Amino acid sequence: MTCTHCDAIEQRGRFCIGCGKRLPPSLLPPRPRTRLAPAYLRDDDTQPVLRFGVTPRTSFEQQQRDALV
Repeated sequence: MTCTHCDAIEQRGRFCIGCGKRLPPSLLPPRPRTRLAPAYLRDDDTQPVLRFGVTPRTSFEQQQRDALV
């Protein structure tokens, strides 16, 4: 459905995206509700954790000293 005031095509709820005027209800069927995962899948403790071996970087001053030697 387009807005009769500004010819915008989209609407959010009952309001026009372009001018904010109130529109009649959309003729489109309502979107299905989103389903959440079960609680045991949303628990972060059960999810795998990736651990990478990280070596700390040497400071710029230490790199300069190593380059001179």
